[in-house]
Parts: sequence; structure tokens; C-alpha cells
Amino acid sequence: MLNINKYMLIMIDVELQKELRMRFNPEGSDLRRAQLRMVEMLKFFDSVCKQHKMTYWLDSGTLIGAARHGGFIPWDDDVDICMPIKDLKKFKKLMLNNNLSDEFVLQCHETDFYFLSSPSWCVLRDLKSEYIQNSHLHNVRKFRGLQIDLFGVEENTIEFLHYFCCKYQSKIIDWLLYKNCKHLAYLSYLPFRYCIIPTFRLLSVCSKKKYYRMGYGIPIRSKRYVETIFPISKISFEGYLFNAPSNSDKYLSNIYKNWKQVPEFKKVKTHNVKFKFWSI
Repeated sequence: MLNINKYMLIMIDVELQKELRMRFNPEGSDLRRAQLRMVEMLKFFDSVCKQHKMTYWLDSGTLIGAARHGGFIPWDDDVDICMPIKDLKKFKKLMLNNNLSDEFVLQCHETDFYFLSSPSWCVLRDLKSEYIQNSHLHNVRKFRGLQIDLFGVEENTIEFLHYFCCKYQSKIIDWLLYKNCKHLAYLSYLPFRYCIIPTFRLLSVCSKKKYYRMGYGIPIRSKRYVETIFPISKISFEGYLFNAPSNSDKYLSNIYKNWKQVPEFKKVKTHNVKFKFWSI
């Protein structure tokens, strides 16, 4: 029997929803086309997780969209997923070693040499589209299609070690990439991935807590409390049911205090991207 998220019905006013859609993502617009394509990507990801018994849940703006809008936040242009690090490793292994799709690819250092990010973060990319974005960190990457961010979460990270990894990632590796010092960025990445992070995980092994935090190196430090996540439930997103925390209201409130409130239009922040499509 499906455990339908009882906290999912926090929908905004219908007229406001229509106004938002007309302003940001009307039917036929490039953004709406991109969102519908990402739904197809999410369905693929969900099917693989079901088949191989991997745990995941919608997170961040995607979960807000599901609970507040029944789908994407009208101006959103990506999908956010959390999964325990062991399941992320399992999904990564499946994608790298099996020909699961000829439409989507898993972006990680193994498939994109200059994807020099935390090993706890991978990106499922669409091969039939592209983000057009004025960002050197984005443009240096091999794959730039529509994306689902896959964040590995861990129960035993130590806060000041997590902070150090975030700063190392942003102030050294990303900065060197931004300055187009690719080789120096890569040389800085090697000890980070293969020495610093494994050592920090060993130091953290006895510090298991009642909350998850993004894996070392992911620059998101907010806590995801275990009691609000399990047992995993289902939530409606763009007409389909996907995994969600058992108490999405409390889960989101712990991260974003006023997540139910739609921001004023003039305060809406976007990634300022355009899209290119191939045979979608």
C-alpha cells in the first residue's frame, strides 16, 4: 500500500497558480519544455531506483514545488534529489557499468574529467538538450544538458570538517577552474577527493547523529532530520508519484522557514539560463 504524503496538500490559490504559470512557464515556452523533459528524466531515475531497491527523496526546490505547486516551482529549471551515500554509489556504479540509457548520462569525474566536485554529488544529464549559461564553471564541463542533481547525504559528518571541505571546494578548486587553471584545479582535486575526504569520513565514523547532512564537499550545510524522512512516502509531482520525506512540511520548515509563502515576483531569483533542444 502506498504511503501517500499527508502533508502534500499545501497547494496555493488556483488563480495565483495560473498567474505564475502565465508569467514564468506557459505551455510551449522553452522553460516548460525543459521542465517536462526533466519529468521524463525523473521517471527514468525513479524506475532504476525501484528496480534496484535504492532509496531517494525529492529535496529543496523540487520538494517545495511538489508540496506548494503540485509540480515545478514555475521558474525552476532543475531537479534536486537526496539519497543516502551508499545508494548514490550504487546508482553511480549501475550508470557507469551498464548501458541503462542512450538519452541520459551520469556526470561525475569518471565521465567528465573537469567535473571536479565532491564525490558525494553527481548529476544526471540529458543528452538531447543544453543549458546556455554565462558561467565558466558550467561551460568548462563536458555535459551541459538538463539536469537532476543527485546529492549523497550522510549521518556522520562533523560540522567544522564539513565547513572546511566546502571552503576548499569553493575557494580553491572552483576558483582555479574559474581562473581557467584547469591543471592546477585537477592537482588540487586529487588530495581533496582521495585523501582529505576519506580521512574526514574515518574521523567521523563514531559521530552518527539523528540527521543527515550533504556529503563532504557539497556546499549545502543545512540538516535533514531522519525523523522527518522515514518511512519514505509518495508525493505528487507533475501528475506522477515520486519519493518524498514522510513529513515534508516539517522537513522543509527545518530548512526554509517560510517555504509555503510564494515570493513577490520582483524577488524571484532564477539561474538566468536559456535552453537548446535536440529532437525532444
